[in-house]
Amino acid sequence: MKPLRLLSLASLLLLTHNLIAQDNENTERIEVSSDNPTYKNLKKGDLTFSLNVSASNSRHIAGWSFTPQAGYLVADRLAVGLQFSVANRFSKIGSGWMNLKRGGLREYALTPEVYARYYVLPFRFTPFVQLSSGYNIGKFSIADTFSGNKVGFSTNNFVMFGALGLSLKTGKNIGIQAQYNLPLSVDSQKNYMIRGNRFRLGLSIYIK
Repeated sequence: MKPLRLLSLASLLLLTHNLIAQDNENTERIEVSSDNPTYKNLKKGDLTFSLNVSASNSRHIAGWSFTPQAGYLVADRLAVGLQFSVANRFSKIGSGWMNLKRGGLREYALTPEVYARYYVLPFRFTPFVQLSSGYNIGKFSIADTFSGNKVGFSTNNFVMFGALGLSLKTGKNIGIQAQYNLPLSVDSQKNYMIRGNRFRLGLSIYIK
């Protein structure tokens, strides 16, 4: 009987050891998975802050823009909020007598907007779609090549953009993104500059 009891006790101890080891392994997996940067963590009530920038440089004209964003998740992976775009472009030194002098052409734009963004997939690398709308406040000026007198006009106009993007979470509360803007309602003559600032790179921070 003793060998049978010893065998039963050994079997019970071995089974208990296996269950404890399996439980510890499952716990470790849960802890590791909770540290994975995933958009499943973007829950209703979270805050997001982003900064997107773009730059352009051609032979005669250069420019830049940056757009800070602040959003609130009204549902899982769906953020709504405010963004404020600042853009500027200017002429560089030309190579011929008919080209503009440096600073002969100047344009700036300030564009406050409301936006909504939806992260399509709950993964570390995910596409997103965005819709934004606001009012452009800007001015375009150009200097006459011969007289030096400046002629300018305002570029104030209602604008609306759609956007497609890809976002990569590099940490639990931080990510990088690339975004391509699609003008939906933009005056092609008044708002050529902001219409041209389509490709943007950005950094995002997520706060629970």
